[in-house]
Parts: sequence; C-alpha cells; structure tokens
Amino acid sequence: MTIFATHCPWLRFATRVVLAATIASPAWAQAVPANSDDGTVTLDNGAAITPAAQAVLNRMSATLNSQKRYDVTAHITRDDVLPFGYKLQHNEVARMRVEAPSRLRLEVEGDIKDRTYVYDGAQLTTYAPDLNVYATTAAPSTLGELVRALLDAEVEMPLIDMLYHGNAGNLTEDVRVGIVVGDSQVDGVATDHLAFRQPDVDWQLWVEKGAQALPRKLLITTRYEVGDPQYQAIMTWNLKPAIDAKSFVFVPPAGATRIESRTRLGVDGGGK
Repeated sequence: MTIFATHCPWLRFATRVVLAATIASPAWAQAVPANSDDGTVTLDNGAAITPAAQAVLNRMSATLNSQKRYDVTAHITRDDVLPFGYKLQHNEVARMRVEAPSRLRLEVEGDIKDRTYVYDGAQLTTYAPDLNVYATTAAPSTLGELVRALLDAEVEMPLIDMLYHGNAGNLTEDVRVGIVVGDSQVDGVATDHLAFRQPDVDWQLWVEKGAQALPRKLLITTRYEVGDPQYQAIMTWNLKPAIDAKSFVFVPPAGATRIESRTRLGVDGGGK
C-alpha cells in the first residue's frame, strides 16, 4: 500500500507493538512499581503489568471496541537522527475517519510527506498529492482483517496502532513492565498516565478517565539508539462525526496518474 520507504524504527514499533496481549503470570500479578525515597516512580525490570495499569488498558479496549463511527485527529512529532547524533523534529497532522466494519479514510499532512488512504471494504487506495499519483490494491473485507494485513506487510500508517487496538488487539505484546504513573491532563482532559518498558522501547500512554476511556496521548522512546529518538501523538476524538459516505470513495484528482501498488495484502488481485 505505501509507496514510500520506511526509515523510522520508532514508528515501526508503533505499528508492530499492537499484536495479541501478553497476560501476566500469577506470580507477577501482584507486581508494583518501585518508589525511591523522594517518591519518584521507577520501572522495575523484574515486574510486569500491574493490575491498576491493566485495568486502565481494559477500559480503553472496551471503549475502542464499542465505537463504530468516529473521527480522530492526531498532532504528531517524530525525531529524525542525523549523523553524529544531531536530531531534527518533524511535525505532521493525521485525521482518520472510520465507519465499522469496513470503511476508513486517513489524511496525513506533514513536513516530510502528505498522504491520503481510502478503504471501502474491497480495496485500499493510497494517494500522494505532492506527486499527484495513486495506487490501488485489493484489500480484506473488514477493518480488523485490513489492519492485520497491513501489519503483516510491514506497512506503517499513523494511528494504525489505535485502529488495531479497537478491532482485534492490544498494546502489551512483549511488555516487561507496565505501571500507572499517576494523574495527568492532556489538552484539559483528565487522564491516567501509564508507562511501559519493552526490550528496546519505552512508551507512555495517557488514557482519558471515566467510562469513555479514549487514548489521548502516546509517546514512544527508542532506547539503545543514538539520541533516544521519540515519536509522539496527541489525539482529539469526535465520537459523533458528520461523515459523508463519499469520504470512503476515492475519486482521482484531475491529472492524477495511477501507478502499480507495491504492497500485497494477501487478497486475490492485490498486485505488488
């Protein structure tokens, strides 16, 4: 599906970390975060996901699974590490509109590239407005199957992690530690602040308090890489959007050129 090369390992984490849940063993179920004398919370590599952190994730999962129609906008920053450890930060805005079980539109505008993705339950189209080219490939018939196919094909898209979590998976694959750090606010919304550790990645998640437990912020830090590059997404949700059905129909702009898709999604007719 993508017609551009992957070059951000922390974004690769964001798309690959959301596979099936890893359930803590009974011996780890009582694990708690370590606290220093000054009250600072630290991550203990011998622990696992605490019951409090798992409860927040469960609330978030229930909220996402119940949403059949929504609009989410993410303001994203990502670090680009240059030679000698010099870091640049790039910005982008991603807006995703979803109608379950088989409609999706994702528009991305950023410093590096602009892209539009349209999925109608039968095919997925990727459009690059800066080049005025598009590619279409056959796709599975549901969002859950689509996201699995995208992950298997190592396709990277903003917000795909939350899309997967809302359809088939969760965020705890290979997590060594998961704790509730405390209370926080994101854009004036009260949230639970969570922190997790995996072998090469630390990530933090801010989840809205209450029954409507929407993810509001995601921060990923890639460890053991020069500069410890980070990826951050701050999300704003609309659960009662006015979405035109035409949003899920791709109409090539004037002069746009169709090119061959480079991604196969495991569906007959999906060329590569």
